[in-house]
Amino acid sequence: MARITALARLDPAALASAGPDPLVLREVPFTARLLLRGDAALLALALETVGLGPAERVGAVARVGERRALRLGPDRLVLLDRPGEEVGLEARLAPLVGERGGAVADLTEAMTTLALDGPEPAVRATMAEGCPLDLHARAFPPGRCAASLYGKVPVWLKAVEARAGRLRVELQVDRSLAVHLARHLALAGREFGFRFES
Repeated sequence: MARITALARLDPAALASAGPDPLVLREVPFTARLLLRGDAALLALALETVGLGPAERVGAVARVGERRALRLGPDRLVLLDRPGEEVGLEARLAPLVGERGGAVADLTEAMTTLALDGPEPAVRATMAEGCPLDLHARAFPPGRCAASLYGKVPVWLKAVEARAGRLRVELQVDRSLAVHLARHLALAGREFGFRFES
């Protein structure tokens, strides 16, 4: 049976607004996504086991190729990778985590990734419309992550890159809330222009 993306039935025209350099929202479906819980020593060992460097502070991101780790709390880490990698990652980590009193959960099918790209001021202003965090470049530069809300939707945010005045922010969100989040982002970004690319 074919997998269906969270935003498959969303009409791009319903989100569109005109602008000279519009924000662009894309879904990045089926990202491998594991949530790990445990103490700092366990999370450091888990990162080493999957070939990633340390992410010791909350908000830190470790990355090698497509594999990333977001340190979302003192005892919470999310691993992201290419679609299909979740099975191998969980097989390597589950025994290690279980032996040390931690937990690992595969959230690949439960969540999806929305990526918002555009001029950095417009992306930051659109994000600030619904997120209570300080998203100024000094507080949330590229390479940082955070667990927060957008509107009333729980999200995991990552500032991915800023180059030539542009920024990409990735939002990990529950699949059942992805359409609501996309509509909220489109409404918040309409003054800059907005389009959804499926």
